[in-house]
Amino acid sequence: MQDAPVEIDPLFTGMTRPPMALGVPMEFFGLNFILFGIGMIFFLSLTAKALFFSCVILPLHAAGYVATEKDPHWMRIFLTKMGRCAPIRNRKFWESNSYQP
Repeated sequence: MQDAPVEIDPLFTGMTRPPMALGVPMEFFGLNFILFGIGMIFFLSLTAKALFFSCVILPLHAAGYVATEKDPHWMRIFLTKMGRCAPIRNRKFWESNSYQP
């Protein structure tokens, strides 16, 4: 048997992508927006707000954009992992999740 190249249908790829805002999943955009709002309330001067935006929010959004280009479902996978098997206190001792002491 010969390995035939896999056909990727762009319609299928587009129909299975999660909802996006500015190139990142909506969950990540919401978290980024909340962080942005907290920074705008916390900092009083316009210079500090601009510095916070350019040094924290933009790199965070860029990292989310790069992760989304690699795998569009990364945020959903991360949220499912944290919801179902969140890290526990004795993880470093057992080097895995252990629910009995």
